[in-house]
Amino acid sequence: MKEQVHSPRTMLLNVLGVFILCAHAVSGASMGAPEARIIGGSASAEGAWPFMAYIYEKPTEHSIHFICGGSLINNQWVLTATHCFETPSPHLYGVRLGEYSKSVTSANEQNFNISRLVTHARFDRVTYVFDIALVKLSRAATINQYVSPANLAAPGRCTDPLPNIAAGQCYTLGWGQTTASGNASDSLRKLVTYFLPKQLCTQYTTVNAAKYGSRIVSGCRAQFCGFYNFGKDTCEGDSGGPMVCRHSDNQYYVHGIVSYGTTPCDQGLPAIYTRATNLICFRLSRRLLIAVVGSAEI
Repeated sequence: MKEQVHSPRTMLLNVLGVFILCAHAVSGASMGAPEARIIGGSASAEGAWPFMAYIYEKPTEHSIHFICGGSLINNQWVLTATHCFETPSPHLYGVRLGEYSKSVTSANEQNFNISRLVTHARFDRVTYVFDIALVKLSRAATINQYVSPANLAAPGRCTDPLPNIAAGQCYTLGWGQTTASGNASDSLRKLVTYFLPKQLCTQYTTVNAAKYGSRIVSGCRAQFCGFYNFGKDTCEGDSGGPMVCRHSDNQYYVHGIVSYGTTPCDQGLPAIYTRATNLICFRLSRRLLIAVVGSAEI
């Protein structure tokens, strides 16, 4: 049965609020090969998640290579992860909206060059803290049933408690590998995801530090653990994609960005997400902030 997902509303005031809460600068881009990340997930109906972005690199003039997912947050900006971009040059990458099956070209797809790549200047390649980026499309997207901006969860700080969402109401979305050593999924998949309490997140990543590349989630970091049922996991190719949760208004809101997980995948351990609610936090110029938020009332 097709998922009943309404056309999302763009939470412009929430975006603005989160930008104001933060006080960190940005750079042109940061280096770092994608390693994070759907194993054990299920198929998602075409058009069910109209904000989902397919980000690719362009090795040659006539070829593309998928690297990461992302979330359209207004008609010209996509939210994703900094570690997805190995080089700082926007012209080396592109974005496809309305994508469902990678092997089938659909009239619902819209392709874009990237005119600006804004990554967090404090992204740490060791800890993966501040693993968040904004991508500006070369032109405004055409909004329709298959392409529509995401809702963003209300702004907050790293000290805020994780949201209390009913079981089975949150999903991670992606085209990542469906087995730890297998190929990436051809079609967009979804995976039921749960918030793991902060203390348990620290415990899991500390005890299993070697499996996480020594990246431990501790203290007041804008990261959280997403947990799955046994035999399910995010994997290579799911990076940058969203974790979305259904709220009481029956709309889905972006709470997290897939950042990293264990190597290899599928070890029965949680994946790590950038907490989108308090890390859409760039000290942008007034002009750029207006462009992203879509309002001159700042």
